[in-house]
Amino acid sequence: MNTIIMNQDVHTPAFIKADASNKTDRNRQQPTSPKQVRRFGWTRFIEPVLLLSLVIGAVYLISKMVTPQVVTAVSVIAGFLILRFIVRVILKVTFTLLSFLFWLAILCASLLCVL
Repeated sequence: MNTIIMNQDVHTPAFIKADASNKTDRNRQQPTSPKQVRRFGWTRFIEPVLLLSLVIGAVYLISKMVTPQVVTAVSVIAGFLILRFIVRVILKVTFTLLSFLFWLAILCASLLCVL
C-alpha cells in the first residue's frame, strides 16, 4: 500500500543547502603565504639527461668500433626515417583538417541553398 504524507510541502527543494559551518572552518585555516616556492622535481630532469647520455654513449662506442663512413650512412638513414615520420604526422593532421573544412563548406553551401 502506498502511504501519502499530507503534511509535507510539495514545493520543498530537493537539495537542502549546507550549513554555514563549513565556511567558517575554511576561514579559520591559516592563510597561504604569498611566498609559495614551487618545488622542482629532480626526477623530471635526471631521467631525460640519463637517457640522452646513454644514447650519446652508445653512439660514441659504436662510432669507435666502425668506420666514419658507416656512421655517416647510419645517421643519414636515421635522419630520413625521422624526417619521414615528421612529414607523415604533418600530412595526416593537414588532411584531417582539410577534410573537416571540406565537409563544413559542403554543409554551409547546402544550408545557403536551403535558405
